[in-house]
Amino acid sequence: MNKNKIRQPKIRFKEFSGENADSWEQRKLGDAVQITMGQSPDSANYTDNPEDNILVQGNADMRNGHVVPRVWTTQVTKTAEKGDLILSVRAPVGDVGKTDYDVVLGRGVAGIKGNEFVFQMLSKMNSDNYWRKLSTGSTFESINSNDIKDAHIKLPNIEEQEQLGEFFSKVDTTITLHQRKIDDYKKLKKTMLSKMFI
Repeated sequence: MNKNKIRQPKIRFKEFSGENADSWEQRKLGDAVQITMGQSPDSANYTDNPEDNILVQGNADMRNGHVVPRVWTTQVTKTAEKGDLILSVRAPVGDVGKTDYDVVLGRGVAGIKGNEFVFQMLSKMNSDNYWRKLSTGSTFESINSNDIKDAHIKLPNIEEQEQLGEFFSKVDTTITLHQRKIDDYKKLKKTMLSKMFI
C-alpha cells in the first residue's frame, strides 16, 4: 500500500492532489508551534480599568472564536501577542480563540503562535473531543503543558496550510454573518409579538 495515500485527506485542493502530491507530516504540536502556558497574576492586581492589561483566564473570556476583554490586571505574568491563538486548558478544555490584543495569560489558558490553519486544526481537535479524552479521570478537567506539546498533529506544506486556513476562515465569516441575521430576525419577532399580541 502506498504510504502517501495513508497521509492524505480525502478531499484536497486540486493543486495539492494527485498521485505525486506531498503527504502530510506527522509532528508533535510543541515542535511545530511556540506554546506559552498561562500563569495567573495575584487577584489583588485585577481591575476593571480598560487602560490596564487585558487578562484572559479561560473560556469565559472568549466568544465566537475571539478574546472578549472582561477583566484587566496591573501585573504582567505570561503574555500572548495580538494575532496569537488562545487554548483553554481548564474546564472546559479545548476551546480555542484568537486574540486581537496583547494579553496576559492566566493559568486557565495557553498562548499559541499559530496561523489560521493551526486555529482550524485546534478547533477540529476540540470538536473531536481530543482534549477532553486526555483530561478524563481527573477531578477537575484540565490538560497540562506536556499534553499540549506532545499532541500528535498532521501538517501539510505551508502553501496548503495557507489555502486551507483562508478557505475555512471565509466559511467562518459567512456563518457569523448569517448568525447575525438570524439574531436580528429573532429580535424583530420578539418585538413584533409584544406589539401585535395582547
